[in-house]
Amino acid sequence: MENKILNNSTKKRGRIKFVLIPFVLVLVAVATFMLLPANISRQEAQEIAVSHIGGGRTNRADRDFERFQRVWYVEVFYEGFVHSVYVSMRTGEVVKVEMDRWD
Repeated sequence: MENKILNNSTKKRGRIKFVLIPFVLVLVAVATFMLLPANISRQEAQEIAVSHIGGGRTNRADRDFERFQRVWYVEVFYEGFVHSVYVSMRTGEVVKVEMDRWD
């Protein structure tokens, strides 16, 4: 009977390790990724956003997190619209663009 109890508790610990270790590794990887320095400066992100839209002026550029990566959130005003441009901090790639009417 004792062997059966010991075997069950050993199996439970094995299952917990099977779930816990990958979770901790993913958590460490995400934390490391978040601490990596940004290759793209605020000024560069604003220039990238304006050129992507085709002109305009920027109002602000803030740090944000979009689609599992750190990005610059840049607002570009152009031809009566506000373009919200998300520029990757690491690569300078435009990740996402949203457009609203500017009233």
